[in-house]
Amino acid sequence: MLNELLVLSRSLAARGIVPEKWHSSIKTFRQGPAIVAELDKRGEIARVSDLSAEEVARLRNIAPDKHNSFPGFNLNCPLLAVLEGVPWNDTRALRAMAVAATANSPIAYQKKDLGRLKRLICDFPQKEIAPRLHGSSPKLQSTLEVLRRLTIAKPAPQPFLRSVCAALVAAMQAGRVPEDLALAIVCGKPNKKKQRLEPWAITLILDVADLDQFEYRVADPAVPSEWSAALMQSEAAWTAAPGTGPFVCALSGLPDSPVGEKMPEPNLRILGPTYLMSMNKDTPCQTRYGRTSTDIFAVGKDTVGSLNNAILHVTESGRKGKTWTGVPNGFKKNPDLLITYLEEEPDSEVPLAGLFPDVEGEPDPAMAAATYEVRTASIHDALRRLERPGQDMHVRMIALSQIDKGRKQVVFSGRYSTKAIYQGRDNWLAGTRNVPAIAVPFPVAKGKPAEWRSHYQPSPAEVMVSFKQQWLRSGSESKQKRQARKEAALASHSVPGVSLGRIYAVFLDPEASSQARWLLDRYLSITEPLLAGLACSLSGGASLAESARKEALIVIAVYGILLLRQGRTKEIYMESRDYLLGQFLQMADLLHKRYCIDVREGKIPPQLIGNAAISMAMQRPTRAFEVLSSRMAVYLAWAERFDGDDAGLAKWARKELGRLAALLKNEDLNTRVSPNGKAELLLGYLASTKESKN
Repeated sequence: MLNELLVLSRSLAARGIVPEKWHSSIKTFRQGPAIVAELDKRGEIARVSDLSAEEVARLRNIAPDKHNSFPGFNLNCPLLAVLEGVPWNDTRALRAMAVAATANSPIAYQKKDLGRLKRLICDFPQKEIAPRLHGSSPKLQSTLEVLRRLTIAKPAPQPFLRSVCAALVAAMQAGRVPEDLALAIVCGKPNKKKQRLEPWAITLILDVADLDQFEYRVADPAVPSEWSAALMQSEAAWTAAPGTGPFVCALSGLPDSPVGEKMPEPNLRILGPTYLMSMNKDTPCQTRYGRTSTDIFAVGKDTVGSLNNAILHVTESGRKGKTWTGVPNGFKKNPDLLITYLEEEPDSEVPLAGLFPDVEGEPDPAMAAATYEVRTASIHDALRRLERPGQDMHVRMIALSQIDKGRKQVVFSGRYSTKAIYQGRDNWLAGTRNVPAIAVPFPVAKGKPAEWRSHYQPSPAEVMVSFKQQWLRSGSESKQKRQARKEAALASHSVPGVSLGRIYAVFLDPEASSQARWLLDRYLSITEPLLAGLACSLSGGASLAESARKEALIVIAVYGILLLRQGRTKEIYMESRDYLLGQFLQMADLLHKRYCIDVREGKIPPQLIGNAAISMAMQRPTRAFEVLSSRMAVYLAWAERFDGDDAGLAKWARKELGRLAALLKNEDLNTRVSPNGKAELLLGYLASTKESKN
């Protein structure tokens, strides 16, 4: 990660962009609302107020590690032990219990929880923060006053909790804090599924009560920059030990001072707290020559600080969709963080990240409903306007993923010219059109004709998600959907997908035939039942759910993309043996269906003969052709003499079967079907005919 961030930092510096400097201890808060405990001049809690999640997102905290923080910390809830017999869902009873709480009401805290709270409201602020925060800046005064008031009050954990409880109940009664939030903090959060009150945590921020006496309150977005400056000023310059030379950063090659024992841990969007380099001394593979962590790589404090500032700058909330976004992880439920920027103009407002996220991340409903081509056209136009004659421009991409609870790492890193971006998008869109016309019906409303859709253009993110779907039962249900019913017991048993790098290679690399070949082989095994089920549905079989129909359109497009990246255009493969064999299966189904409508009085079997022969055709084409030819003798004879309704369609299907059989006799049916051939067979089987929409 350090190398990728060094390039980002240098790109910003080359453009004269100086990200706001943050001390490594300054972190953003966890997502969600917060409460503010306002201290009077004696250091006692005068009142409690609340902050929305949007307000909290603009604030920062001093948190040098996972155990200590100021002026905010995670307040474990509930505060009080709920009395026996009080129903978990009886709001009136819970409110009465909270209002009746006294100094003798039992606290719902264990000894270790009380020890943690003492550290957060007494030891850490007084021993670690107060000695390092100095200055006369108006932005700093409210924070210094909170520290002074804590020194005066010396709050003990249990009285502090009871004071929070009392002030919270008063705020609830006065309407300053929502009742459901106040009761959840005091009594626990209701869980309807488990029918009980559960423990949870909310951010609590210490502030001054007499806000009118200060230009800035503690919970003000402008204040953390002053904390950062004060903390940096308080750190004594490192002095080399006698007999040692000046320290040179191994990453930048510049004079610096050692970073110390721990790297910065910025709180990144999507991923949360993320060490820029993390090693575990207890893991042998993470040691070098008996050393671990920062002893392995001699990096400088200033250099690492600039990397920390750079990644915080490009992942600011206002730059979502421009320089960062979430993208699906190929193997886990939680998304990865994708950082993308223009190397020559990293401050550009071009929403580069919009090339890669799923439509679910699109805030504009109209754009979310648009095709991938439409959604990305404006991005390409904006990029072209930035280009200068004779100047090459490049897009940098970095994908970060959570490997385990303590570590995040780079799972993809690439540098592409804007020409490669344009060409990649063109290739991708051309691939979605590299399929025959295959129309899928979608119900609109009762009594109205279905809407027929075709040639869907999925985004790379949608394709990532599609590789995590294992379809079973002829497309009637995916493995993920089946597991959803047992989510509590089997939540970890998701279908493994593919890495982000493989999808981006198909999207952006000039030569991607080997990747496309590997991906198609993998994709066929999980999607073949879905397309077979779609064909069965189109022939009058069991109807597919709307989600399955949408997924089928994605699958068809992916087949086209992966075939095109191997040089298999539809003009070529639609003349191939396997495509023709798929067409033969489709015509066999059509003739079988018409026969059943006439002879069996409309009783169509769940699976027609062509659909039943798909697996055999993919394994042994010769055998499939022989079996179908013998079974269709009765249907061919019927079609020749049939003169009722749809006689023209039956005779046309009979004629097509003859034409396809003649073409297939010139092919080597003994050769096994390749992965490309299987995809082409399925596309041929699904290709729309004049009967498809009947």
